[in-house]
Amino acid sequence: MLPMERLNKIKKIITEKKQSDVVTLSQLLNVTEATIRRDLEKLENEDFLTRTHGGAILNEKTGTTITLFDTSGIDESLYSSISTVASHFINHNSVIFLGPGITSRFIARSLHEKQNLMVITTDLMVAHDCAVYAPLVRVFVSGGELNTSTLQLSGRITDSNLNAFYFDVAFFDIDGVSLERGYSASSLEKAYLIQDINKISKQTFAVCDYTKFSKDSAAVIGSIDYFPSVISNERTAKEFKEYFFNNNIKFFATFNAYWG
Repeated sequence: MLPMERLNKIKKIITEKKQSDVVTLSQLLNVTEATIRRDLEKLENEDFLTRTHGGAILNEKTGTTITLFDTSGIDESLYSSISTVASHFINHNSVIFLGPGITSRFIARSLHEKQNLMVITTDLMVAHDCAVYAPLVRVFVSGGELNTSTLQLSGRITDSNLNAFYFDVAFFDIDGVSLERGYSASSLEKAYLIQDINKISKQTFAVCDYTKFSKDSAAVIGSIDYFPSVISNERTAKEFKEYFFNNNIKFFATFNAYWG
């Protein structure tokens, strides 16, 4: 486990439990107690916690601060299964595009075993997660106008810089999928971005969790036949699975025995 990943796990444990001890953290994270003590010292210097004899307690004021980078409040199982599937389509020595969105963040987290990989993104949170969880991956941020609410980049500078690349594989985080309206995105900027990147990628995947199906978002990307391959959860509605199968669209999902 990488140091930054371990620190994030310690933060999550202490945020949930309000306190913990060195022995417990050492056992949970499978590292030495000395390593945990050093980690707790770093987090105390960040004013996240206060060390006590044998452990630490949460600084409540810090613990209630939520940032855009925090994913502790979401159901990570929805996205981790998708990222597991997506990682199998990413080869060493590849140039990949990760579009803006939460699913792309989890794909970025799955890249730590890839060698000589170049990731290009327009989402600062995707770049952040790639840097934290897969620090050996080369990350390029497109540049452009920053949306301060979503930390995503767009505009003419973004478009111009992205045209300098040709992608081996691109993953597009989709906000809505319906049989009638097709694929849609949360904004026109995102829809246009997906359409542009689709033209300069050897292989493309629509990625989204099962809750995005039978929903429409703000801007149309393309018809239901627009993407040749889709990655989602096993719980995706049956009518979509049947449509993909009957129309030679590849659908990938991890199997969950609880959902059959």
